Amino acid sequence: MTRYVTRVSVWFYSEGATPSAVMQKLLELGFKAVRGAYDFVYEHGKDEMDSKDLSSAILEISDAIHATLKGFKVLYTLDTQRAEDVDHTLLQDIDEFLDSTRKEIRDLEDGHG
Repeated sequence: MTRYVTRVSVWFYSEGATPSAVMQKLLELGFKAVRGAYDFVYEHGKDEMDSKDLSSAILEISDAIHATLKGFKVLYTLDTQRAEDVDHTLLQDIDEFLDSTRKEIRDLEDGHG
């Protein structure tokens, strides 16, 4: 099965929208924050996509990003690849790991470990 993801990298401008406002808007579109060369990733829902389906999906998400970020004074780039060809780590996963590690450290410091 071939799944695709569209990745977004955002360049901010000090006179434009805040990073948190941009992040909120992209999360509302279904993007997930990631660590890596790109800032956000959108996982396309279909497991199998032919070139016509993929083209339509890319145009749909591109138009949605454009409409959502209009007036925000940010630049962005898009890249769509097969999911198995990209390497990224969701920030949510990193945060959960850090929370778990912090809890383990607190337990050790409190003598519970």
